[in-house]
Amino acid sequence: MQQLPDPVDHECLPCYLYRVGVDHPCYGDLRALKNYRDLSAPRATALEKKIVLLGGYCDCEVLLNAFRPITREAALAVDHEKEMVCKGTRRGSIQPCEQWAMRRGVQWGGGRFRSRSA
Repeated sequence: MQQLPDPVDHECLPCYLYRVGVDHPCYGDLRALKNYRDLSAPRATALEKKIVLLGGYCDCEVLLNAFRPITREAALAVDHEKEMVCKGTRRGSIQPCEQWAMRRGVQWGGGRFRSRSA
């Protein structure tokens, strides 16, 4: 098993999961998410619980159920499995950059995708 790469400075969670997912298989757990949390957002102790409530039971499902690309650039990159440049987020945050929207609410409760709050 290969070691996962470290997050780049100011890289958001979905951009990191996308970058790791292109080069590494999904292991059926939240290995990459935990790696991101430990290295970039160690104070986000409820991250795993929140992501599971949004339908992310493994790293690939996080990108399918909890986040979605909202810019044309990101959508094209995801569709064609091309490299994507993260627009950045502050260190310690689990919020996505401006290319992604995070689902709000739980999956079975009609969760909606919304852009970041100001």
